[in-house]
Amino acid sequence: MFELRFPTKIIFGRDSVDRVGAEAREYGDRALLVTGRSAMSKSGITDKVTELLKAAGFKEIHVYDQVEHDPSTETVDRGTELARNGQDELVIGIGGGSAMDTAKAIACMVKNEGSVTEYQSGRKIEQPGIPFIAIPTTAGTGAEITKNSVLTNKEKNIKQSVRSPLMIAKVAIVDPVLTVTMPPRVTAATGMDALTQAIEAYVTLASNPISDTLALRATSLISRNLAQAFANGNDLEARENVALGSLMAGMAFANASLGAVHGLAHPIGAQFDVPHGVACALLLPYVMEYNLPVRTAKYAQIAEAMGQDAAKAGSEENKAIMAVEAVKNLLSRLQLPQHLRDVGIFQYDIISIAGAAGGSSLSNNPRPTTPGSLQEILLTAL
Repeated sequence: MFELRFPTKIIFGRDSVDRVGAEAREYGDRALLVTGRSAMSKSGITDKVTELLKAAGFKEIHVYDQVEHDPSTETVDRGTELARNGQDELVIGIGGGSAMDTAKAIACMVKNEGSVTEYQSGRKIEQPGIPFIAIPTTAGTGAEITKNSVLTNKEKNIKQSVRSPLMIAKVAIVDPVLTVTMPPRVTAATGMDALTQAIEAYVTLASNPISDTLALRATSLISRNLAQAFANGNDLEARENVALGSLMAGMAFANASLGAVHGLAHPIGAQFDVPHGVACALLLPYVMEYNLPVRTAKYAQIAEAMGQDAAKAGSEENKAIMAVEAVKNLLSRLQLPQHLRDVGIFQYDIISIAGAAGGSSLSNNPRPTTPGSLQEILLTAL
């Protein structure tokens, strides 16, 4: 038995952002636009969405452009107060995963009392919030279709999710054209986040036949197109394939959970300010090596999905090893760090990282983990 959750509507394709006015107008005529501090403004995307909403008959459009790259609980609380004071009827998130997570949390909190920190600590979300529409401009996080919001609590120095089916977007508009503005380093990091999601969802204990189909196709689309999107950001075909792969990876892991890469990446991001996609990319091959004995057949299939000539490998184990090597080669092509020391993490940091790792990502990892085994993975990644 398995359960599937997706947003009410997914709109994918070039220039699909032009649909935002008609889609949003179904939920009211007062909106809060949630985005980052500069990128969306400089690219003109915020202005474009604003004009589309005005043309659709919106009376009030408020812009909250204070989202940082690791959104804090304070940022969500301030945005929630802004939405309440503006009597906004829906929230539209524009940008990367940080903007998506902030927007969905704000939309949910408008109708739920207290600070979002209380819900991060386990308080149950009781009431549906106001509608949330997601417009991702990066291809990687999958946050446009998930039921969780990853937030940093600066007071406790932790990075943790708020989760509820009530946080799922009403509409996700995925327009590959919007990803053209991403600089190469962001393209690489977010793309590897998506590839990590696809690979982890494929081997997780909670995978199912539908998530497997999505994850394997996502692995193929991303791994075969990401380097080209990185090298030539204006290649719309490569951008479209990576965006579609990212969407499918998000759909897969939203229904199959993740693994030890994400379990370790969150404390690394919280404690050392390493961008999430960079942390995932760096850890992925080492966690794959750890899991390989219990997921040999699936990693062999991943190697084939990534375009490796697995017929020459001989044994299934050799095919699985090819998948690990393919990931390492892709990291090199994307000029991403491949060792923890490259991002300022050393042996004396390992105990605190392993101790802070946890959550469903670890419990669904295909091979059981302990603080000791996590430390071993991190030592290998040094």
